[in-house]
Amino acid sequence: MFKRHRLSLWLTAPALLTAWLVGLPVSQGALTTDARADEMTPKQLFEVHCAACHSIELPMTQRLARHDWEWVLDDMEDYGMTWLTDEQREQIVDYLTENYGRDTPR
Repeated sequence: MFKRHRLSLWLTAPALLTAWLVGLPVSQGALTTDARADEMTPKQLFEVHCAACHSIELPMTQRLARHDWEWVLDDMEDYGMTWLTDEQREQIVDYLTENYGRDTPR
């Protein structure tokens, strides 16, 4: 499963990057322009950027502490998710911690 995740990331990321670079319209689950990304809520940032590479149900089923969510985002950046700004990344970690943190009810 791990290799499939890595393969799907490498198949998806170049297509998304190409669409972003040439300015093609993007749909939910794909990259957004900086102007649209600035208007997005933390939930929307999570849904759009995380779904660019995998199902959002995966992180929604986990209950991790803040430092674990930060590690997950670090790991995703190692696999090529480099388009997030520091502010967007922080908003996603805040959202995940608040809604899918260790102490949140299931």
